[in-house]
Amino acid sequence: MSSKTGLICLVACAVSFSAGYLLKDSQTKVINLSESHGSQSNAVSQPDPVRDIKLPSTRKPTTPSQAAFIAEQDPFDAIDDFLNRYKDTNYLTIPNKALAPLYLQLSQLDEYQLQQKAEELISQLPNPAASRLLGITLEVLAESQPLQALNMALNINDTEQYKWAYAWSVLSTWSANAPVEAFEWYVVQDFKQPHLKGFGTQNMVSTAVLSGLYSYDKSLAVSKIAELSQQNKINPSTMSLISQNINHSDEFRSLLNALGSAQNPDNGAIEVVGEWFSKQPQDAAAWVNMLNEEQKSPRLFRHALNRWVESDPSQASDWYIKQFNEPEKMMAISEAASRFANKDPKAALDWVDSLGRSDTQNAIEDLLQSASYDDPDFALAHLDRVTEEKRKVSILQSAIYSIKRHDPQRAQNIIESSPYKSELEEYIKRINDY
Repeated sequence: MSSKTGLICLVACAVSFSAGYLLKDSQTKVINLSESHGSQSNAVSQPDPVRDIKLPSTRKPTTPSQAAFIAEQDPFDAIDDFLNRYKDTNYLTIPNKALAPLYLQLSQLDEYQLQQKAEELISQLPNPAASRLLGITLEVLAESQPLQALNMALNINDTEQYKWAYAWSVLSTWSANAPVEAFEWYVVQDFKQPHLKGFGTQNMVSTAVLSGLYSYDKSLAVSKIAELSQQNKINPSTMSLISQNINHSDEFRSLLNALGSAQNPDNGAIEVVGEWFSKQPQDAAAWVNMLNEEQKSPRLFRHALNRWVESDPSQASDWYIKQFNEPEKMMAISEAASRFANKDPKAALDWVDSLGRSDTQNAIEDLLQSASYDDPDFALAHLDRVTEEKRKVSILQSAIYSIKRHDPQRAQNIIESSPYKSELEEYIKRINDY
């Protein structure tokens, strides 16, 4: 799927969700786990046919004012009015306030009526009003018949640019309302099949279903993640999203144990470790320190540094350089100093000087280069710490460009008085021409 199509899908989903959640129920939907396993044990063996999955009603009773509004107009009349009013309008310019009442209207229809309305709207594609209305119709249908709604979305012609947005919206609703069933559907799918091949990416699907499952039952989700990890069916984006909702070290440990190895760059363990460092860095550092040497990697250390430096750059930098042997330490100091400088260049320079080493010249130049973008005055004030002329010009060029964006006259004055005037003028001209 092209990046343009992917962007359209994400925008369409965001617009659909924002409209729907104006009026949709926000309470947590809970299903009986034993019942859900029983109802699905036969269903998962045949992944393709449409199956009716009966779920408890998730629709919130309407308020008296909402009920009065609904009573004023027949749902089908309201839908027809919407289609007529916006038939010649661009998809993305249809206002959400025009869609919000339709959630209430559609919620009054039974499953058969919703299915019939969805089929009718599909026949009207690519009409923009029909496209917008189809998205929320399938979403409402997904509250009670998610598999039917999903199959309807997946069977839409591939030329419909919002097809995958519909499918993603339905899957998200299903994963929130009935995460076990959504997961059991996911694990038996072959995403190489034509009708599933374009479903965003398999990573997007697994992210939705595993995130829903983790929110519903952490222990169950961790056990399923362990199984999928052994089959190499876990990806970093899924683990990154799940770990964003974790705030306790024991949960991080449990999830990392399920993933098995932080050495595997593709199973998401490094992303989980990074999230842990952003929340409980001391616990995360202790966990990393306990790993076998073969389980550690520069990529793991770097990811930890990038997240820890957000909260405590000094401690993060101290820890980071201790992870490397002496031959690699000079490079590690440069990396830490550059990352530190993005937060506080003065503290970063003080930190490098406090190390008392004679081989930190490159680290000083690297941190000044980093500082030149966001704090050009600091870089200019410490330019005398740079010994190599070529590097000095490079830092000066970056600093002048940053100043020029906010104060062109001041930048020009600095250029005029600089011994590197010709190099700076050539650089600015090259940037402007580009």
